[in-house]
Amino acid sequence: MADKSIKAFHQEVQGKIKRLLTEFGEGKISSEQFNILYARYSNQLDMARSVLEGEEERTTPGSNISTIAIRAATTGKALGLAIYHHRSGMIIETLGTFDLSADIISPTLNEFSDKLDKREFIEPKTKKLTNGLWVVFMARRFTTAIVIFRNEPAPRQVKELERLQHAFEEANHHNLDKMDVDKSKLAKPFLNFVRRKLSS
Repeated sequence: MADKSIKAFHQEVQGKIKRLLTEFGEGKISSEQFNILYARYSNQLDMARSVLEGEEERTTPGSNISTIAIRAATTGKALGLAIYHHRSGMIIETLGTFDLSADIISPTLNEFSDKLDKREFIEPKTKKLTNGLWVVFMARRFTTAIVIFRNEPAPRQVKELERLQHAFEEANHHNLDKMDVDKSKLAKPFLNFVRRKLSS
């Protein structure tokens, strides 16, 4: 059974992230402070998750080094990310290497815009490209996040991205609820996710 203290720590860090989003939204901290603290808390969440998953793997019979190597070689790796702002119709942020052409992203952005206009729920969309890369689209009220992966992303990675996009919109909603977004004042929860994946 997973250690209760690790689960409690995981919940505590989630509480800190929630408070951080509120503080940034209320203007109590700068975007630089937000990005540093969010990266710290995200790393703590990852460590707690690793411990919990490590316990599960130790109880799984037949696990060996070749399985670990296969997992490492085929795990989805984020290469780049872009944030599309619905109201202005502009990409307001890019991280990593993002070089998708308009003909790849426009059909999905148009589809999501139609659904947003109709106030329909939008599931994340994962597509394999002809060059072997994968792209994930996720829409929320103000933005659509577009993430390029090498190898197919696991459902848990998509869930993590959904959490980060939620955090991005919660922290920046006053800035995003305009036609002209002040990019210099954006909190960037995605920053650590992309940096981590690029360095792994």
